[in-house]
Amino acid sequence: MTDFWTWASIVGLSATPNLVLGPSVAVGVGIKAHISPLILLPVVATSAYIEGLIIAWLAGQSTRLGPIHRWVARLRTPRSEAFARRWGVWGGLSLGCAVLGQEPILVALRWLGVGMSRIYWPLALSNALFAVLYYAILLGGFLQLGL
Repeated sequence: MTDFWTWASIVGLSATPNLVLGPSVAVGVGIKAHISPLILLPVVATSAYIEGLIIAWLAGQSTRLGPIHRWVARLRTPRSEAFARRWGVWGGLSLGCAVLGQEPILVALRWLGVGMSRIYWPLALSNALFAVLYYAILLGGFLQLGL
């Protein structure tokens, strides 16, 4: 049985931005603690999902501030809106998250006017997919290194 601090670090790291390797490190901690992937992956995906929802909500709320609203209005060019329409929420939260992490993609989507209701399912699937990918990559690396 793993202790409280192991789970706290897994949940905390999972809710840390992807750009600082949060969820991937959380999966590594879980693998080294010998936690079953059937328990570890849902915890990592759920924690990252909740963090993503908070970031998306905050990004939407930030546009109510005058300077940010004016800056976002300048950024909403026909080219940026066409790019968002072309790739959409699903493309942004799959390919975009692989390149940048979910936080900048969520902020960009919200600043381009995408509503929260269009983000729920793609964000959930994206977090589940990346939790599985992190697990596969890290487990393969640990096995290859004999750790």
